Amino acid sequence: MNRDKAKVILYDAIFEAFDEHELENNRSGYIGDKTIDLMAEAALNVLLAVEDSYKYMKDEEVLKWK
Repeated sequence: MNRDKAKVILYDAIFEAFDEHELENNRSGYIGDKTIDLMAEAALNVLLAVEDSYKYMKDEEVLKWK
């Protein structure tokens, strides 16, 4: 899956969560498209960092599977 496709999936999930009131907007102000776009970008960066960390630990043999 490429980065753009993953970001669209994350954007849609976050947008739907706010739209369906699964996440409450307790902040003062408006949650707009730009805010959700930034949240999707941040979520994607976290996922990529976790994957990079996993690959690094696997390459360095820090992770041991039984």
